[in-house]
Amino acid sequence: MNPKFASIDIGTNTVLLTIAELSPINGSLTILDDVHSIARLGQGVDTTGKIAEEAISRVENILKNYRTICDEYSEITIKAVGTSCLRDASNSREVCDRLSLAIGVSIEVLSGDEEARFCYIGTVEDDSPATIIDIGGGSTEIISGRNGTIEFGTSIDIGAVRLTERYFNELPVSDEIIEYAKGEIYRALTSLPQFEFHAITAVAGTPTTVAAMVLQLKDYNAELIHNYQLYYKDIQQVATQLSTLTKEEIIALPGVHPKRADILLAGVLLLKSIMEFSGRNVCTVSTKGLRYGVLKEMTTLL
Repeated sequence: MNPKFASIDIGTNTVLLTIAELSPINGSLTILDDVHSIARLGQGVDTTGKIAEEAISRVENILKNYRTICDEYSEITIKAVGTSCLRDASNSREVCDRLSLAIGVSIEVLSGDEEARFCYIGTVEDDSPATIIDIGGGSTEIISGRNGTIEFGTSIDIGAVRLTERYFNELPVSDEIIEYAKGEIYRALTSLPQFEFHAITAVAGTPTTVAAMVLQLKDYNAELIHNYQLYYKDIQQVATQLSTLTKEEIIALPGVHPKRADILLAGVLLLKSIMEFSGRNVCTVSTKGLRYGVLKEMTTLL
């Protein structure tokens, strides 16, 4: 029986599980399960510095369910990693202990550089020059590389949840508030060392949601969304539309998950600003990312 592997990405907004089977013949991975949950673990962390009890409970319940899913497979190895809010929260150690009990393995909290590396190796599909953009809840990773080698990688402490809690607590928002938020994004981008933006691939919930909106998808369809070419004009149009709507009106749009509606404007503004900063007119949407990088490393270490 072929060995199976599960990677769990515990983010500021989402908790993702991917299960794969390794072929001993050619080393290829076959995805058996890919489960997405929105838990908002980082709720309020930017203000309080601590992860809230209700957020911990939400993630505990998700991880217990993920453990049940994993236990349906024999000979499975599980690795769980945490990102931005678990890096930042003052009660991170206590939270990790509780979440580790829920899933049955120790939670490894990644540094920003480690997060960027896993995101790159989990997203690139060939040796072409590529810049990977991963817009998370608490941070955004930007990684450029070619031939499977990272040339530049960084993690900036601005994500869709963090930006929403700072600027977009009430929807719709004024042009003035949007300009304040854009100013923070641009200050972070202009403070980075100079590097080359290659063809952009964007991962995580923001670009996949924008692609679903442009495609007018009633139900999420990974096959249609993966490798979709998303143009700047489409991102700009979505950003303009979202800025005029209430949360309830955003939920009603095709392709929008109800639990993502309140942070979608912030995520789209981040994506739009990075596209402007890079000078690129189009990005490729990927449904992969960090959890696939974790899987790849787990299997190559055998």
